Amino acid sequence: MKHFLDKFKGFGSVLQKPGDKIEARVTKSNRKVLKLSKDNGKYKQSITEYPNGTRVETRVKKDK
Repeated sequence: MKHFLDKFKGFGSVLQKPGDKIEARVTKSNRKVLKLSKDNGKYKQSITEYPNGTRVETRVKKDK
């Protein structure tokens, strides 16, 4: 199984500008949550992986 952080496409170029953020955590209910925010919130991505293997991915891109 690949590392959970590898699920972001282009992960190596995530943190490029001031203000870019990444957060990874495991919740009390054993969910793995990964959040990314770039370009002062214009692009956001999150991935939640549940204990049963289900994965929910969300991407939001705001127009300028």
